[in-house]
Amino acid sequence: MRNSYQTIPAVITKISPQTDNIKLFRFEFEKKSFKISGDDFIFRPGQFLILSLPGWGEAPFAPCNRLGEELELCVRSVGRLTRKLHSLKIGDKVGLRGPYGNGWPLNDLSQIANSKSSEKKNLLIIVGGLGLIPLRTLILGKKEFLGKDAKIQIFYGAKHPSEMLFSSEYKDWRKNGVDLQLTIDASCPEWRGCVGLVTKLFDAAKVVENARAFVCGPPVMYKSVIEKLKEKKFEEEDIYLSFERRMHCGIGVCQHCGVGNFYTCKHGPVFEYGLIKNTLGAI
Repeated sequence: MRNSYQTIPAVITKISPQTDNIKLFRFEFEKKSFKISGDDFIFRPGQFLILSLPGWGEAPFAPCNRLGEELELCVRSVGRLTRKLHSLKIGDKVGLRGPYGNGWPLNDLSQIANSKSSEKKNLLIIVGGLGLIPLRTLILGKKEFLGKDAKIQIFYGAKHPSEMLFSSEYKDWRKNGVDLQLTIDASCPEWRGCVGLVTKLFDAAKVVENARAFVCGPPVMYKSVIEKLKEKKFEEEDIYLSFERRMHCGIGVCQHCGVGNFYTCKHGPVFEYGLIKNTLGAI
């Protein structure tokens, strides 16, 4: 087993701009013995990695590639490290360590979806802003994770159409059976869809039934989303939230990401709502 702090060199193999300040980076490990889908570096959707640049620091990011393919991280330029990362070119190197934390509860979903069980087999994804990133792996692997008969419905809100991530893939997602519902915060000439916060989509579209809910986005949206989910009769044990905190070590040692008795890096970043709802400062 590798040391939890071991950093593995990786080379940038592709850079795809998503918005004015967000890029999708693809990486290949410098040591061929480390493989994205191998025992050395396998991740579950919702977990995170820590990327480092010597002299510039390190920060956590969620992998968003299809499992078994080259690692992809989608990064917004907002600080010293990320601005430096955005200045790099194909062939430049970074350090990666992880994966860390607990991801989305997927272990049993495909079995449930392909059975006659009365358990929740469909999935409602509610995301805002960058919240779509930790769920792209799951969306791309819909059949593998959820089974051929399961449904995915996505409620995605962004400030402006130009800030919507992975927009070139929406046609393929819908072709694969994903019900993608979009909204923007304020109207603009080029938009003909829903206008308003992501919670407006609960009234604008028929919500998928027999589903679990995965929520990821700005913390300010969580309370209103949970209220809407309860209105739609979602049980607390079927609601999962991904938290964003200042995660540094990745294994609950530095304690920067503490939430009550929990560490976001170690016990999360994905939490069941029923487990965390009464924790001070969680939501």
